[in-house]
Amino acid sequence: MKADIPQLKEALIKEQGRLERSLQNIAKPDPKNPENWRVTYPELTDRGTKGDNIADENADEVEEFGTRLETEDALEDRLREVNRALEKIENGGYGICENCANSIPAERLAANPAARFDMEHAGD
Repeated sequence: MKADIPQLKEALIKEQGRLERSLQNIAKPDPKNPENWRVTYPELTDRGTKGDNIADENADEVEEFGTRLETEDALEDRLREVNRALEKIENGGYGICENCANSIPAERLAANPAARFDMEHAGD
């Protein structure tokens, strides 16, 4: 099976859009480096609650921020992989293992269009 580059490029572009939309829900682009995103921190306010409820709500917001950080990291990493794959399609080198320079099997690219390594080097 030969890799269908136009179809894989389309899949990468769709994933790129989905990742960017997901990031926009929890973060903003870093003005100093547009490849990086900054997680938006929930505003800690009392919202009219009394006593222990304020601390509980603030603790929930801090926990949510931690979750957002983890999610942002994963989304940002994947977006970088997708962008790198799209650059390789445009500039050459797409579908070539970065470790050994062998072709990445079409089946692997179909499963993960942003794959950088063949199966032998996938864990490197």
